[in-house]
Amino acid sequence: MSFRTVVIKNRAKIETRLGWLVIRGEEEKLVHISEIGTLIIESCASVITAQSLCELAKNKTNVIFCDEKHLPYGQISMLYGNHLTSGQVKRQARWSDKMKDKAWKEIVRQKILWQMHVLQKHGKDEAAWLLLDYINNVEDGDVTNREGHAAKVYFNALFGQDFGRRDDNEFNSALNYGYAILLSSVAREIVAAGYITQLGIHHINEYNLYNLASDIMEVFRPLVDAYVLSIDDFVNFKSKVTAVLSSKVVISDKEHFLDNAIRIYTRGVLRFMEGESEMPKIEKFIDILSNS
Repeated sequence: MSFRTVVIKNRAKIETRLGWLVIRGEEEKLVHISEIGTLIIESCASVITAQSLCELAKNKTNVIFCDEKHLPYGQISMLYGNHLTSGQVKRQARWSDKMKDKAWKEIVRQKILWQMHVLQKHGKDEAAWLLLDYINNVEDGDVTNREGHAAKVYFNALFGQDFGRRDDNEFNSALNYGYAILLSSVAREIVAAGYITQLGIHHINEYNLYNLASDIMEVFRPLVDAYVLSIDDFVNFKSKVTAVLSSKVVISDKEHFLDNAIRIYTRGVLRFMEGESEMPKIEKFIDILSNS
């Protein structure tokens, strides 16, 4: 099982050799491709061979490219994620609005629940109780936008009344970096299951290539928030936020690293949309509930 996150921070030439990813920078490093779950190329001065990209795609490795500001900008998506892709996409296009609304309700409820736990961990009990009321009043499709109201209360309680998600500051830079990692990880699992990311449950922006991934990742956002809130020095925030992939999540009564939990949760949502199971639930984000 792929489990390692590899980050290329400096100029390097990346190629393959007998199943190994060879990274030639100031010194040569080798990592077996079968072990790499996510490869993040931060340096625009790095060069990677086409053969390497093909081998990584075959391994279903999540490859993320960063821009000149070292922020995630794009990723590699597989053309052939699953031999059942044609049938899966036909079914995906027929997903009913009723099922979409039910799925979105549960995603929003879980997201707000974990936002509530983040607030409690940071002593914001009054705001947390308000979010509990929102959880109890989420309707199918979240037609009353409890998600939006909860987000306003949540971010204002954590970062202050003047905070806005579009502000240019270190907190938003770190949050955006973490969210981009989540989005790419979810997108990888959607494609690997034979579906496409463009057709979403709630997100329907025609310019968004990742509508479905944007839907499913929502429940994991509070975990990134918890990591960002734990950062004391933002000089090296990227490595600290990337560590979120090594966090522990309890799902289906078992403890998993986040990368595997994303796989299980994503597959569970897709099965629900096909009418094959109940919506999956995150039972515990260990790092959110931890007192450390």
